Amino acid sequence: MATVFFLISIYLFFSAETSQSLQSNITKGSTLFTNSTPNFWLSPSGYFAFGFYPSGNGFKVGTWLIGRPRNTVVWTALRDEPALLPGVSLVFTTDGRLLVQNFTQVQLIAETNQKAQVAAMHDSGNFLLYGTNMEVVWATFRFPTNTLLVTQELGPEKILYSSKSDTDDSAGDFKLLMQGDGNLVAYQSKSLQVVKYSYWSSQSKSNTRGVSLTFAADSRLYLANATGFSIRNLTGGTLPVNKTTLYRVTFDVDGVLRLYQHQMGTDGSLNSIVLWSAINREDRCSVKGACGLNSYCDRNGADNIACLCPPGFDFADPNQPNKGCKLNSSVDNDCFLKGANDDYMISTLENTIWERDEYEVLTPVSEEACSKACLEDCYCVVAMFKDQVCFKPKLPLRNGIKNSSSPSTSFVKVRITNAKNIITKKLGKELLITGVVLIAFSLVILASSGYLIYTHQIWGLKVMTSQDCPPDVLRDINLTSFSYDQLAVATNDFMEEIGKGASGRVYKGSVPENGGKEIAGCYGAGELKKVVGEVEVNLEELEKMVKIGLWCVQTEIDLRPTMKQVILMMDGTIVTPPPPPPNSAANN
Repeated sequence: MATVFFLISIYLFFSAETSQSLQSNITKGSTLFTNSTPNFWLSPSGYFAFGFYPSGNGFKVGTWLIGRPRNTVVWTALRDEPALLPGVSLVFTTDGRLLVQNFTQVQLIAETNQKAQVAAMHDSGNFLLYGTNMEVVWATFRFPTNTLLVTQELGPEKILYSSKSDTDDSAGDFKLLMQGDGNLVAYQSKSLQVVKYSYWSSQSKSNTRGVSLTFAADSRLYLANATGFSIRNLTGGTLPVNKTTLYRVTFDVDGVLRLYQHQMGTDGSLNSIVLWSAINREDRCSVKGACGLNSYCDRNGADNIACLCPPGFDFADPNQPNKGCKLNSSVDNDCFLKGANDDYMISTLENTIWERDEYEVLTPVSEEACSKACLEDCYCVVAMFKDQVCFKPKLPLRNGIKNSSSPSTSFVKVRITNAKNIITKKLGKELLITGVVLIAFSLVILASSGYLIYTHQIWGLKVMTSQDCPPDVLRDINLTSFSYDQLAVATNDFMEEIGKGASGRVYKGSVPENGGKEIAGCYGAGELKKVVGEVEVNLEELEKMVKIGLWCVQTEIDLRPTMKQVILMMDGTIVTPPPPPPNSAANN
């Protein structure tokens, strides 16, 4: 039985290159122009064409399967060269060379050791050049780009490169190599050809030399040794062989090898379906390089994938998410100062990992310890935790994937000041600094300034009745103007500077009034509504401002928040906890 398969394969292979009954001959001196009609040579069946096809703003030379609504390119010449300009000619010269000729130069399409006498477009999709004795001196089948057609093979150490996109047939991001050890292996185009960087393999274990990937007429895709004997089937084959069914194998744009079946009609391919895929749809995130650097791949429904950025990163090109992500902040020198970790926080990604390439490994550790270790390490941006081991990978991150079947946790360090910048833009820089100054200056003015920030309309508060709050609160809940001399006395001649911003410096001072105590009393009794009377305000915001103010006037300096913490509490980035009883602090 094996002998029969061997003889059939030999017959199919040689008949494809030597048969003239299924080909259209092209004589020497024939010329095509980009703007000629037609600008291609057609096979006898009308299914395949060789010539110029549109590419970007120009043309390329190649072979395509004619179809509706669009053709399918199966071979491209000068693949990584720029598109040809209109007016270029494709010439089968009188001295037997196949070349492209433009206004300034000549580019050879077929490099041969002898001059060709005739060219032919075969019904198999193979374009051939024949010598004097009708021997094949050159054929497109011998130099596959991203597709194999029936009877075509990928020989030892030969490579299929995916296309850059569905509209750009230049070599793309992935390659499929028929290795010398008999394994068919898929890699990223720009990676070393070692196991670490592979993402799919035929898993051949024979370690046989001289193995080729062969595509039989019945759609069987298999690995054959140097004698043509099949050593491993990738697909079953045994599908119909007739004039209305055509098969092709393409290493697609997404780095996956697929077998297609085309139903042919009088106008070419009517439709196509996928018969086999080396990688299932649900596993497409396993393709290394499916998403670019610093990103990770996640399933988006049953049939699609999505490329996402971890916290603290933005897409390098928002219009092309698969091109990867970039950090939206950089580590400042102050990261190395004591207490600078306050500028950062940790965000968590579950079941998300990147390729192992760490600069430090901690073991055994807990999740909490791993998170803390990254937060305290100025060189750490991401830490991956799994099985009590903490990995700190180098940047850029590579081949990220979210996989629920592989439990793990990744910690991403995010700079908090990014949030502060957003807050500043949203509220307005001057208004925000003014609010901070008023908070530090007086609790009474703080309540009023908070009201100003969130309503932008009301510049005074109504007088309350004596039944609502003690009478002496009345004079304290309205904005008060101070002269320079009064401010000098209140601040002890501006003795203690506690902060500064775009609006000026902030000094510690004391106003000998007790309205702060009364407002604190209303807050403690849960009756802040009495402070504003019938004026409509956002009580939640008013309560938050009063709480912040009470924190700011604590008598114990260590209890007072920093300027940054005040900003974050005002914006709601961090929760404002209930302050301790004001005691005498309300006088400050």
